[in-house]
Amino acid sequence: MSLARKIILRLMLTTLVGTAVAYGWLYLKASHVQSYLEQRALVQQAREIADFVGVSGDGSLTLTLPPRLSEAYNSIDSSYRYAVRDEAGRIVAASSRGIGPLPLRTAKERRVYEQGSGESHVIGAAIETAYGQRNFTTQVEEIGSRLPSINAAVLNEFIADGGWFIIVFLLVQLGISVATVRRGLQPLEKLSALAGRINPGNSNIRLPESGVPQEILPLVAAVNSALDRLDEGMQQQREFTANAAHQLRTPLTVLAAHIDMMSDKSVATKLRYDVDLMSRIVTQLLLVARLENLNISVDDQVELNAMVREAAANLGALAIANHKTLEVDEPATPVYVRGNTGVVIAAVSNLIENALNHSPPGGAVKIRVTPNPSIEVLDSGPGVPEHLRERVFERFWRGEASREGAGLGLAIVRRIMRALRGDVSVSDAPGGGAKFSLDFPVFSAEA
Repeated sequence: MSLARKIILRLMLTTLVGTAVAYGWLYLKASHVQSYLEQRALVQQAREIADFVGVSGDGSLTLTLPPRLSEAYNSIDSSYRYAVRDEAGRIVAASSRGIGPLPLRTAKERRVYEQGSGESHVIGAAIETAYGQRNFTTQVEEIGSRLPSINAAVLNEFIADGGWFIIVFLLVQLGISVATVRRGLQPLEKLSALAGRINPGNSNIRLPESGVPQEILPLVAAVNSALDRLDEGMQQQREFTANAAHQLRTPLTVLAAHIDMMSDKSVATKLRYDVDLMSRIVTQLLLVARLENLNISVDDQVELNAMVREAAANLGALAIANHKTLEVDEPATPVYVRGNTGVVIAAVSNLIENALNHSPPGGAVKIRVTPNPSIEVLDSGPGVPEHLRERVFERFWRGEASREGAGLGLAIVRRIMRALRGDVSVSDAPGGGAKFSLDFPVFSAEA
């Protein structure tokens, strides 16, 4: 699961839990307030009844309620009942419905209490009042509290009137969370896109530290530091390769001159062959160094027919010396691609030289340009087994039958083609041998 989805999911879960807790707290608070108000109302009713208590001539307590109050408490449908008790706790006046005993006192002047559960649930209030020299207690109870029904009504109001708002709220919250997370992750996406562009050709690119969230700055700094160290190591390696190859050129040139002056031509020919082979390897190493640095432009307009003719002309002498022939097959119309003249000729030359090395004496190497656009080089050698067709492009890998070169030619060709946003492949040539194909992107003048 992506980081954005994890953050959004956790935000939504947190919102759901928070909403549930908030609504639960509101419901409990409403229940508490309702219970408090109901108990307070019972106390007020007890005080109201106490106002109508008097003392008769013989000193006994009497209660004379107005008709409206008497009817309210003595009605068959009434859920209320009352009683007035003297100092000894004896009932001196009461409603028609019987009332329970007075619970143990919890306060001196006023107390509320609850008893039972379900339908027999009772909420009561009792207050003590002084009348002259007499003290009496007024007790009021409500049978079958309305609290459950009121709570149910409150809950229904929450669901009916506020429930739909919860859905809207969650949807709005989801939209805000998605927008916030995506906006927050935009710097990471930009950093990822920029990091994807870093390669040996533009290893000087570094991740910017401006506009990056503070939490990501240590990671960006660590990545840039690692890139600096890698770039320095790669640069030292490239410089060593280029310097070593360059330093070898002069001794090889001097050695070739001395060989040409030898009187024993048979020995000189063998030594000259070895020197030429070493010279080609040095040239390939220099080309590798250039390609690693990619200090070349690959966006020039290149005509493939001209490139093939030039490469074939450069290697014509080598083909004649090895008793082999070069055949060039090109279309009548020019074939243009984006690239670089030098590296395209280098790629074709490496393929031609490879084909000459693997073709038998008297064999022919064919170079064909197609409008695809592509360049095909076909030899008359043994071909490349299918299980080795990827390995031949690895650096320093040489087949068992190959005794020439350092195994860099085909690796250079693949590196060049990838720099040109193309590819190189090998297959069987018609009639036997191997066919190497350089496939270029389609040329677009607008691009």
